[in-house]
Amino acid sequence: MAAAFLPGAVAAQQSGLSENQSFQRQFVLANTEFTLFHELAHVLIWELNLPVFGREEDAADNIALMGLMLLDRELPEAEQGLVVEKLQAVADGWELEWRLVEEDQLELAYWDLHSLEIQRYYNIACLVYGADPKNREQIVVDTGLPLDRAEWCAEEYTLAKNAMDWLLLRMSNKPELAFKNESGRVTVVYEKNLRLHGETVDKWLHESRVAERLAKLLTERFSLPRDITISFEGCPFPNASWDVDKAKVQFCYALIERFMYLANELEKERASLHADTQPARKGWKSAPNSSTSWRSGGGDKTGATK
Repeated sequence: MAAAFLPGAVAAQQSGLSENQSFQRQFVLANTEFTLFHELAHVLIWELNLPVFGREEDAADNIALMGLMLLDRELPEAEQGLVVEKLQAVADGWELEWRLVEEDQLELAYWDLHSLEIQRYYNIACLVYGADPKNREQIVVDTGLPLDRAEWCAEEYTLAKNAMDWLLLRMSNKPELAFKNESGRVTVVYEKNLRLHGETVDKWLHESRVAERLAKLLTERFSLPRDITISFEGCPFPNASWDVDKAKVQFCYALIERFMYLANELEKERASLHADTQPARKGWKSAPNSSTSWRSGGGDKTGATK
């Protein structure tokens, strides 16, 4: 079975990777999938003229998060629940990026279209917790989510779920259009990857088929007015973006290498954290006083969106 995302020990055993390499692969693919889904959310907003209250970037984050939860429901039962670990990896990436900004004393872009990295971290934690608060209390502990925010997370999740339900009810593709190829299609292209870890990245992308699965999802579920291209390219900066004029989502290989760097840094932190007390835990990041991942609170299933 070629699964795109598996728990560390299982993935390592099936792929022949070390646990460190497996963690890196999981982290990279989780962040790649979320980022690509975020950009495809921009596609839906622009191509389907979706109503957006607030900042478009926040809406795209929520569509990506809720969309991943929904897709998790469609997996075989034995594989369900992995979305929680995926989203924890994404949140961990934002939290580390925030600490790096603080360490380098960089000027904070309060004016930016995107929320600050630490805000995106807490927003993901809140919605994942809010989807199943009775079974995910550990998330509040592990992330340091303030109780003043945590008590509203179930309501935040309900609002996001209602918005996703509206999107699927009102904007889903008509089966006859998909059958007749009368709506736009989403395709994936890969430019040559000349980055340092290009061969490894190519292998992970093609084996997981992360981009192809999301392209198929949009093609089959939505009546897009034109064809859309997802293009993995060599760019000088780590970035992903939606170009409305070219009808193209550009995903830079440099961004995937950034994910690899973040994964390595997180793994070093875990090893250092547990070196004096126990063998380094090869799971997702937990707080210093916790030895658990987000899934261990009891429920490893997402909420009603699945």
